[in-house]
Formats: sequence, structure tokens, C-alpha cells
Amino acid sequence: MAEAKPRILQGNRDMFWSMVVLMAIVGAFAGITGMCSFSPTGPDQGPVREFDAQASLEKDAQTLGFPIRLPEVPEGWTSNSGRVQGISSFTSSHTGWVTGDRTYIELIQSDAPEDVLRSVDGEPRPSRTMIPVAGTEWSIYTGDDVRPVWVLDTGDVRLGITGSAPTSDFETMAASVQDAEPLPAR
Repeated sequence: MAEAKPRILQGNRDMFWSMVVLMAIVGAFAGITGMCSFSPTGPDQGPVREFDAQASLEKDAQTLGFPIRLPEVPEGWTSNSGRVQGISSFTSSHTGWVTGDRTYIELIQSDAPEDVLRSVDGEPRPSRTMIPVAGTEWSIYTGDDVRPVWVLDTGDVRLGITGSAPTSDFETMAASVQDAEPLPAR
């Protein structure tokens, strides 16, 4: 005669209670280790990592062969990144800010021609429009599935602005950087 199955394997109700016990054990381990959290309103935004944009741009002004400007940004914007990067065969200074609305805007300063800046991240931006900002015409390059790039050719340097920020923040950055005097070099 065949042996009867153990009681735990006999019904759906038994399976349900076995799962409840297992979930309680898993929950206890997760709570003890502190590796899990529950947030019904979604993830919390952490603090923005701060970066010293002024020191970085002052150093870039001393080492790069073109004028570098330090824009005055609105209160609530936090500089969070900066780097010197090659674009094609040219050099560029990149500085990024997280705005008060937690969007991102990046200032690019380079000796590269305007056509190089229009595809700064390797993505083509075939459409070009012009927009006046405080009396100065900026070129706006856009394309499918890419962030816009605003470019101003000052003669000795090209200024570029890109990011996920709204147009009003682009205009704020454009007005600020075009009015800023170049930092002292050497």
C-alpha cells in the first residue's frame, strides 16, 4: 500500500499558510538587515552631490587655450559635475548644475566650431532655429530623441548649453554666461 502524503502537501489552504510563514521570515530578515524600505509615494530624492564649479572653471581658464566664463546661476541651482573633454579634435570644458526643480543643465565651453558642438554627444541635431536672449542670437539645434543644444559663437570661444531643463532655465543660463566676463588666464 502507498503511503499517504504528508499533511502539508494536501491542500491549497496548507500551501497558503506555508507561503505566509515564508514571507514573514523573509520580511524579518529584510527588516533586520535594513536593506529594504517601503515608500508608498515613490522613491525619495537624495541630496545632490556638490561640485566646486568656480574652482574648476578657474583652473580650466588657466590651462585651456581659450576664454572660460563663470556664469552666475540662480539660488537653488547646485553645481554637481565638471570635466575637460575632447570633442572631435578640440577641447571642451563641461560644467553641470541641478536646478531648483531637480532638472539638469550643462554648460559647454570650447574652441571647437559650432558644427562640432551641434553633435556634442555624438548624436546629430539637424534642425536649427535662432532665438534672441537679451539681445544676442543663440542657435538652437534639435533632432529626434536628443536633448537640444543651444550654441553661441563669441568669436574666440563657442558656448553650448544642453540638458533636460525647461527652456526658461536654458534662457537663464544663456543670459548669464553671455554677460559673464572671461576668467583671468594664467
